Amino acid sequence: MDITVLLVTALYFVITLGIGFWVARKEVNTSDSYFLAGRKLPWYAISMSMTGSNIGTEHFVGMVGTAYAFGLAPATFEWGNFIPYSILIWIFLPFFYRKKLYTIPEFLEKRYSASTRNVFALFTLFHMVLVVLAPALYAGGRIVYEMVLQQSLADINTIFVGCILLISAATAAYCIYGGLLSVVWTDVLQVLILVGGGLLLVVLGSMDVGGIRNVIQINADADPNRFRLILPADHKISPWTGVATFWFTLSLWYVGTNQFYIQRCLGAKSEWDAKMGVIGCAFIKVFLPFIIVFPGLVAFAKFGPNVLAEDAVYVKMINEFLPPVGKGVLLAALIAAIMSTVSSVLNSASTIWSMDVHKRYLQKNATEAELVAVGRWATFAIILIGTVFAPFLLWWEGGIFIYIQDMAAFLAPPICVIFLAAFLWPRAHGRAATFTLIFGIVSGVVLKIIGETWGESGIAWLQPLLNRAAVNWGICLLALIVTTFSFSRRPDESYDPDIIWNRQWSRLPASEQRRNAFPRNLLFWWMVMITVSTSLFVIFR
Repeated sequence: MDITVLLVTALYFVITLGIGFWVARKEVNTSDSYFLAGRKLPWYAISMSMTGSNIGTEHFVGMVGTAYAFGLAPATFEWGNFIPYSILIWIFLPFFYRKKLYTIPEFLEKRYSASTRNVFALFTLFHMVLVVLAPALYAGGRIVYEMVLQQSLADINTIFVGCILLISAATAAYCIYGGLLSVVWTDVLQVLILVGGGLLLVVLGSMDVGGIRNVIQINADADPNRFRLILPADHKISPWTGVATFWFTLSLWYVGTNQFYIQRCLGAKSEWDAKMGVIGCAFIKVFLPFIIVFPGLVAFAKFGPNVLAEDAVYVKMINEFLPPVGKGVLLAALIAAIMSTVSSVLNSASTIWSMDVHKRYLQKNATEAELVAVGRWATFAIILIGTVFAPFLLWWEGGIFIYIQDMAAFLAPPICVIFLAAFLWPRAHGRAATFTLIFGIVSGVVLKIIGETWGESGIAWLQPLLNRAAVNWGICLLALIVTTFSFSRRPDESYDPDIIWNRQWSRLPASEQRRNAFPRNLLFWWMVMITVSTSLFVIFR
């Protein structure tokens, strides 16, 4: 590889580590300062950090590859979030923020029971380590390997594992040292590099195949459905049946109940900053498909269908279209995506371990300094587990984007059901919620087996993961209703009646009303976000 690429990438590492250590140079010795950045984060940092934690290299590798195979369909996973964002802003977030929570599992104990909190905490740790952290490290290691050696990765080898170890060590260094404060402010830099690098590839790639109009024409001529978001019920990525319920299954789970996503909001300096941070993130996600989906359409126009493996498309484009400096910038951008996702998972998983497990069961009287130390050791253990598991994802058939969404289809439906019921249905109680969580995972696995085994013999509509998630959501809702009426609430399952949503929760506290005047009005910017997102679905329906 050209020395220019390595120099640009090395410069990025130095700057990122410098920022990570510099912003946390003051003492970070309390649980508030380490896990929630002292609750002083401004809205724009929250917006960019939420975006960075959400969009990792697995999205660049996975979504570009999926777009190469299926067209614009994976943009549904970005443009289809406006309803869940609205639920987060107006229903979930006011309670999360005003009750000064550290973790989302903590909320479930306040609303349901300690057992519900425990089960959800375990599921969350499993998801963050094996479904988010490991794929991010795998995708990052693969990209660095293929860009540096300029050859495809055929099997697990020492150099590939070394690439994963390099990313793990660099990210863990500043994350262990500075906690959420380091994570958020390095995210700001990383998102700027991500967007710039992604745009560079789209522009140069489009120019190589005759411009954006030519890209659109070639894709449309091959199949008009490549520019549609709402497709037949048996479509693998974006069936209309799954899209119609996507808001309340996968999307609400990720946007509204995900610890490493919501933790930035819990660290906001005000409720206005928390809500505006979410709105700002929603606007950024409207733009994201143009840099993480559109390159797949460019690759289709350049190479034709069924020529490349899905996970190999993005690196092939980089090596094909970019000069050495451009490769260095984009490699830095992709490493930025990896480090942003990895650092977010590390901080949030260590928060859950420290607050939901260690403080409650292992050391109930832990001091602030001891909790910070536990958080740092937990971060080290979590990155170690993810690093060990990551290389083996090379053997997963169908690409990592499908792997991530498949795992999400197991976890999301029961979680969405119990959170919606927590705010909207007073009668739901802890035993019903705990049963629904466990039962929902099992039913999700059963539906996956049915779809894979008998999908070709009459129930093909059950093969798409969005359809399975929708069916499982309905099953979980029924399970919650039946168990709620079958068992009475136990004495230890009492809850604060303020948790049940009412219109007062949507209003800012009196102390923040002046800040909400136009042009900073939350309702105004929320309505603009809804209008833009809805318009995209109408255009590409």
